[in-house]
Amino acid sequence: MTARIFLPICIALLLSGEGAISASQTSGREKSAAVRAAVDSICSRQPLARSVVSILALTEDGDTLACVNPGQKLVPASNMKLLTTGLALLELGPDFRFETTLAYSGTVRDGVLHGDLYIVGGADPSLGANIPCAEPVQSLFGRWKQLLLKAGISSIEGYVVGDDRFFPDPVPENLGWTYDDLGTYYGVGPTGLSFFENAQNFTVRPAKQQGSVPSIEPKYPLTPWMTYLNSATTSAPKSANTLFCVNTPLAAVAQFGGSFPVDRKSYTLECSNRFGAYTCAHYFCNYLNSNGVKVSKGACDIFLSRLRPSPAAATSNVQAAGAESLTKIGSTYSAPLVQLIRHTNCESDNFFAETLLKTISRKRCGKTDYTSAVKQMEACLKSLGVNPSGTCQIMDGSGLSRKNYVSASFFVDYLQKMLMSERRDDFIASLPFPGLKGTLEYKFPQKDADWRGRLRMKSGSMNGVRCYSGYILPSQEGCGPIVFSILTNNVTAPSWVVNPEIDAIISLLADALL
Repeated sequence: MTARIFLPICIALLLSGEGAISASQTSGREKSAAVRAAVDSICSRQPLARSVVSILALTEDGDTLACVNPGQKLVPASNMKLLTTGLALLELGPDFRFETTLAYSGTVRDGVLHGDLYIVGGADPSLGANIPCAEPVQSLFGRWKQLLLKAGISSIEGYVVGDDRFFPDPVPENLGWTYDDLGTYYGVGPTGLSFFENAQNFTVRPAKQQGSVPSIEPKYPLTPWMTYLNSATTSAPKSANTLFCVNTPLAAVAQFGGSFPVDRKSYTLECSNRFGAYTCAHYFCNYLNSNGVKVSKGACDIFLSRLRPSPAAATSNVQAAGAESLTKIGSTYSAPLVQLIRHTNCESDNFFAETLLKTISRKRCGKTDYTSAVKQMEACLKSLGVNPSGTCQIMDGSGLSRKNYVSASFFVDYLQKMLMSERRDDFIASLPFPGLKGTLEYKFPQKDADWRGRLRMKSGSMNGVRCYSGYILPSQEGCGPIVFSILTNNVTAPSWVVNPEIDAIISLLADALL
């Protein structure tokens, strides 16, 4: 019996007067047992029967609505963001804002800065980002220019320096991420100063003939210091788009490979930009030169503690000024953390999540390397009353690493503790629901808005992984939410086969509160 047939029968038995057990006669315990049986039935059939599954769903009263291998540790994908964002709310507070500071070395005489202007990053992940909670670039740069003018600076006889030393780690990416993720927009690590989420867009057009090289042109941001090698090919009609980008923070060179179908229209390929701090300095320098503040030497970043006039050039012999020696001009701030958290969860933004993880660690111990960051995350969980020792393995904050291993029971324990925390309402409000713009926008289109609005959950997916964890809010007062986690790994069936089965489980849980 398929889930689509079994589900209506189960609900009919529970809620109609024609079943063996009517809604008025059914106790909470009997209803829970019926839902458990329905979930078990779905998991016993394909495609989930050939997958590895961990499921747990509990009511506020402690009734178990679903329980399938709850202690099985699996790759959770972006469900990891539930841990990162919730702990960020607890550790940093909903009103926390990331700070970006303008400062300078040298002296100011007669309106001229005889020295370098430093954009001192505070790890704001929204800087220059194209998202609603970020200030538009032109507006931000305009405010930075006003800070300069207020400080009496109308020209700069030096560099505009992108200073990303807030996160001093030599390699910003997590070493547990797979090589093929590093060239993508979602596989770039957080830096102390970023721009456009350290991503870069390219316009791709197929060649007119198969076997020829497709056109791949930088779109935004433009990075004239980069050298792009293109070994991609134009492939047969209806073939797969396998384009990829390989790059490194050690050289201003990137290579494109893979294939692009000859019958495809042009599209935007989103890749990583390994020189975010330099890009920020470059764009602000251009803004100043175009708006009456001349910069004599151009943009610069910091590499191995020295000023680097271009990522394509070897580092100079000029030592970067120490942070303590700089003269501060002023600062700008990100949106409040509660808004950034909502973006992180709704859009499943890896860059934001990893920034939050490192920011928590910097606040707690002054270190931002991943070993320290994970230790601090585990310490935060213990403070919340959730012990990760022996029950999970944490490698990053976004879930991009396949070395993360978490069970459904761990997620449910954590989500329950968040319900009891002082940040309960902010955390629940940060979670996406079907119909809301983001990762769940097109989920459950057949359901009404009230039903969809009761689901507050985080999705997580990668090759072979489909996960959902979160809350199902009650439809009436006096009832508590259902806390649930559905983790599936080693899923080889296509999404259109797997998703309806997982959706059927979520529907069973949601309808149990009706």
